Amino acid sequence: MALGDGIRRNIAQVDPAERALFRDAMKQLNHRLFGGSRTDSVPGGVTWWFKQDEIHQATHVHHGPEFLPWHREICNRLEEMLRAINPQLSLHYWDWTQDPRSIPNANLGGGTTGTLNLFTSDFMGYGGTSSQDIGEPWLSAGFYDPGTANDRDVTDNPADPAAHVVRDINGSPASAADDTAIVNAADFHTMRTLVEPVHDAMHTFVNMGGRHISFRDPFVFLLHSNVDRIFALWQTQPGHPDRLETATIYGTETAALNVNIEPWSSGHSIDSFGTAHFTRPWYAPENQGVPHTYLDPSIVFPPCYDTNGGGAKPVVRVLNAGAPPVITFNDVPSGDTAVRAAIFRVFACGSATVRVKAGFGPAAPFSVLLPASGSVTVSHDAHQFVDVRIWLAYTAGAAGVPVGDGAVTFECPESGKQFQFVIKANAVNRPRVAVMLALDQSASMDDPAGTSGVKRIDVLKDAARTFVETIQQNHGVGLIRFDDVAHAVNDATFPGLAVTRILSNDIFDLGRVQATQAVNNHHTNPLGSTSVGNGVELARQVLNAVPAGDYDQKAMIVFTDGLENTPKSIADVIGSIDSRTFAIGLGNEFQVNTTALRQLANSTGGSLQLTGLLTSSIDDYFRTRKFFLQILAGVTNTNIIVDPPGFIAPGTTVRIPFVVNEADIDCTVLLMTDFNVVDMTLETPHGDLIDAGSAAAVGVTHNVGTQSRIYRFTLPVAIGGGARSGTWNAVLSVNRDQFVKTLTTLREQKKEQLVSFATHGARYCVTVHTYSNLRMTASIEQSSFTPGSDLGLRAALSEYGLPVERRSQIEVELTRPGGSVVTVPLLESEPGTFEGSVRATLAGVYHARFLARGVTLRGTAFTREQLASAAVWSEGNQPYTPAASTQPKADLCHLLSCLLSEKIVTREAEDRLRKLGVDLNGIRKCIATFCK
Repeated sequence: MALGDGIRRNIAQVDPAERALFRDAMKQLNHRLFGGSRTDSVPGGVTWWFKQDEIHQATHVHHGPEFLPWHREICNRLEEMLRAINPQLSLHYWDWTQDPRSIPNANLGGGTTGTLNLFTSDFMGYGGTSSQDIGEPWLSAGFYDPGTANDRDVTDNPADPAAHVVRDINGSPASAADDTAIVNAADFHTMRTLVEPVHDAMHTFVNMGGRHISFRDPFVFLLHSNVDRIFALWQTQPGHPDRLETATIYGTETAALNVNIEPWSSGHSIDSFGTAHFTRPWYAPENQGVPHTYLDPSIVFPPCYDTNGGGAKPVVRVLNAGAPPVITFNDVPSGDTAVRAAIFRVFACGSATVRVKAGFGPAAPFSVLLPASGSVTVSHDAHQFVDVRIWLAYTAGAAGVPVGDGAVTFECPESGKQFQFVIKANAVNRPRVAVMLALDQSASMDDPAGTSGVKRIDVLKDAARTFVETIQQNHGVGLIRFDDVAHAVNDATFPGLAVTRILSNDIFDLGRVQATQAVNNHHTNPLGSTSVGNGVELARQVLNAVPAGDYDQKAMIVFTDGLENTPKSIADVIGSIDSRTFAIGLGNEFQVNTTALRQLANSTGGSLQLTGLLTSSIDDYFRTRKFFLQILAGVTNTNIIVDPPGFIAPGTTVRIPFVVNEADIDCTVLLMTDFNVVDMTLETPHGDLIDAGSAAAVGVTHNVGTQSRIYRFTLPVAIGGGARSGTWNAVLSVNRDQFVKTLTTLREQKKEQLVSFATHGARYCVTVHTYSNLRMTASIEQSSFTPGSDLGLRAALSEYGLPVERRSQIEVELTRPGGSVVTVPLLESEPGTFEGSVRATLAGVYHARFLARGVTLRGTAFTREQLASAAVWSEGNQPYTPAASTQPKADLCHLLSCLLSEKIVTREAEDRLRKLGVDLNGIRKCIATFCK
């Protein structure tokens, strides 16, 4: 007899150590409380133990069809409570054909047997013939309180203790003939009318104070577990499978039992006097009731007793809706794989199998995903039932093409039952996203971006250009510019771009070319003050003007380098922004309105990235481009597999490995450089090579951008035996001719970059994106914006919409102000969700790189990366107040900016002024500095 195997046994036959555990758990029931207070209108604060007395008193279920199934429910629920205290325990029974004071051949421990008395001070308490309190071990455990001023029989409050719990034993146990007659009864009605008189007699034999207060005495559950055992033995007689079926178990009394079982369905019950009672937590305020009738499988299927008959076959119930049940894959994006589960609830006292019936599995485009065998075997454990899931998959084809209904049949060989399912599906286009870029062109954008020697405006244009060169087909891109005002997309001086569809992945796609040109045209001579609110508002208006149905989602990317110093502010417009907004702050925590930008992004489902002061380091060089690409991944539902930077010199080869798995749908491999002198070749897991010349022949798109090279491919790639899962490599080498040309140009024009290029070679960063069924999301939450704030690091992994549970790990490389790096491991707080925290003790910007690695459902490796940032500073929690439009300085700044804008001063006029020695840009910078 194994402790913890979930079998209910004769309490006299279990080991004394288990009886002691049973006693101790029963005592603990009186030290755990339901919620609320005793003074509530529906009393709360009731112990788990006294809740049983409250329920039993309030429910009239004796001498009728409900008697047996109702008491099965209360026994099952008490057993679950015992297991909440000690998972190894079961609700054992007293065999009522034996005198509980003198049970022969009982287990006395250590392999010895003998006569056992259950009524001792170390188990069930008093067992004499005169009516007395049950005593220890229950008195000290608070099962009654002789000195209480609040006797529950006086206060009628279930949260109060009883003043007394009395017991006496007089008479004799039941006969074996009684049990035989019950088990041999022909139907439920006959059986239950034979059970209850014996039950009543046993309540007289072991008198626990009367029917409606007997549930204060722990022995009552040993008695009622035995009542339920006899019921279960009748059910499991060979040749009577009908006694395990909902429709046939109760026979002529089925209709009477097709009613909710109370109080657990709603908290409402009626006692034997017809009085209504309301019982928490199933009644208000918790309302935890789950409506179910006596026909529910959890009541129909018998618990696992050591005496169950040989007809106890497993019972399997389908939890999917429909008759026949239907599994629906609705609106799956083309190329995606979606999964849905066929769910079965298995009641069994031994092993049971649910499997796809041979020859009746799903046909393409449907398949069995997990387990790959299509078969699950479960063994009985300490719970009443086990839920089994067999996962089916559907890979969506072309959008709008009708998908014929599929079918699959499951079976349980132990019970001989079969279950037919219908499968329905439809495919839709991948979500198309309209993205508006709102780009700052105020005067401070002409300042250095840090110590790198690059201007802020150049950083912006490089990053935005990479974004539009990389965005996938079918998405849309638009652009507006803002300084002290926002400029319409058709503005004569500062034109932008209305949302324009990217029709192909080709670099020369007309929409892509127009978007690239719009970025290239972004102001080379920034001027004016900074009104982020105007830019956000106009970008939103452009998005709102996009006809309904053109795109499935809308998103905005705001790029700014400065503090708001002229209306409108973010605070003025944030209430009207209802689509995902992402923000990039070029600078440190003081140089942008960090709190406002974070609020703008976080309240709309976006994120804020801060660059910090950019240095000449290779990480800083690519940081802003990476931020744009990170946002691109976020808005288009793609994931970053890997994202490493480095240097490459002539004559060297660099191999960048990246792992692709079967859950990935397509890949974009992007090489970013400072100068376009690096060639890239792809190497498949089997060693086949794909270069610019061979790409098209195997269905791979290759493009060369301004400072980038891009390969795009859908998996698998038609090369060799088909290339998909495994480790790929991006193989980099320097194009010597292009290197020499660039070296010559740098000697003539950009001498400040010559030394680095000649010494170290070209900077590169390889970023691999995948549109995948395996996805990661990550974020940082701050407790405040001042030093000492806790940074909450959180990431979630899912595969086919299911949590990636216990098969991955995530750590965060956190770069602190000053450049030191600390690695923070995240713990899996719940399936697929990882959390950690770190204290931000230093003022400044914190850059977080989330790194995930693990294995897929099918056991192949994967990696994922994501960036996030946070910032703290001494006055971080102080509200930032933009300048008001009525202030004289603001009015003057606005006037001067207008007078010196390119709308007023034409290029020809600017040239004439320059010849006269007037440095107009210098004047603009002075004004911008004054206005800041």
